[in-house]
Amino acid sequence: MYKRLTKCPKCGGKMEQVAYANIEIDRCQDCHGLWFDAQEAEKLKQIDGSEILDDGNPELGRYYNRNRTKISCPRCRAKMSQMLDIDRYSIWYEKCPKCQGIWLDAGEFKKFKDNFTQTGFTHKLKQWLHLS
Repeated sequence: MYKRLTKCPKCGGKMEQVAYANIEIDRCQDCHGLWFDAQEAEKLKQIDGSEILDDGNPELGRYYNRNRTKISCPRCRAKMSQMLDIDRYSIWYEKCPKCQGIWLDAGEFKKFKDNFTQTGFTHKLKQWLHLS
């Protein structure tokens, strides 16, 4: 469906395609950052075991998260926006305003997925407000 990505937007490393539950994403072979096309991260965070895709060093991910914030979308080259997911873990990540893909540095998908679990702040707030 999409053209294969070749270059990491954070470190310039080579990208590889990896799949879990028939959902294919792109992962940098050097920094292990993850590229998700539109809605792929949302789908994968609901699937048990998908966190195995996030196999990089979180320390390296934090380094790139702090030092490489202005990046272009590896899919369509648009300037990506920084986004903040606030829940159990605060995660800064990049999202493309054009194609809606997202970039998560090493270690961030595990936290993104953990924010979705029933122990996250949003879930607790919904319980308190009697919305779930």
